[in-house]
Amino acid sequence: MTRMIAVAGKGGVGKTTCAALLARALVAAGTRPILAVDADPNSNLHLLLGFPMPTPLGSLREELLEERERSAPRETLLEEMVQRRVAEGKDVDLVTMGRGEGPGCYCYVNNLLRQSLLRLTGNYPAVVVDNEAGMEHLSRRNLRRIDHLLLVADPSPRGLSAAQAIRELAGQLSLPIGKIWLLLNRAYSARDCTGRPPSSLPLLGEIPNDPSLPEWELSGRSFLDLPADSPAAAAAEAAARILISGGPP
Repeated sequence: MTRMIAVAGKGGVGKTTCAALLARALVAAGTRPILAVDADPNSNLHLLLGFPMPTPLGSLREELLEERERSAPRETLLEEMVQRRVAEGKDVDLVTMGRGEGPGCYCYVNNLLRQSLLRLTGNYPAVVVDNEAGMEHLSRRNLRRIDHLLLVADPSPRGLSAAQAIRELAGQLSLPIGKIWLLLNRAYSARDCTGRPPSSLPLLGEIPNDPSLPEWELSGRSFLDLPADSPAAAAAEAAARILISGGPP
């Protein structure tokens, strides 16, 4: 059964960095192949994973609307169109969702894309979804279920408060989520202000300040190739082991 892992949080806390580190950690733990899904319209997960920018799934919407006006597209045709938009790697594959909808009704094509994405994710033991800031993508229910929702926050009172707010919103939306975790991320700089994690959010781990990450990114190297002695990579591996085992409640 596919393990669905979604990474969410407010803007600027390092969700994409954590998603890339988590994909690497799952592979290091023997869970492979991984499907990484970039659900942020400002797509940049491919840069951290060492892929060229894939053609986004969002580009299918207009094509499918045109097909609908002529004749309903066959599901097999749609699946082939989606598969062509999967960037394949050695242990990690990547798809990007792309921009949101324009004017008009996209309920029909969104439903088709949702069904196709569901079938695609079923081919992988684990899927890591890098969401846009907030909960909009999750609220559209493009994922039928989420086994683990990781709320990324910096360890400041403001960052922790934002994570708690997203956790409450997830409850209000009645999203199909198994477990919700807090993942503290210091991004690329040390934090002087440290808050106390909310008791309602179990702490999955803390990604420490790792000076090698910006250098690695600037050089264009994939985070999948980070060495095991990278502090951030080691912390992500510890978090991944908890997710794989099911971890504490």
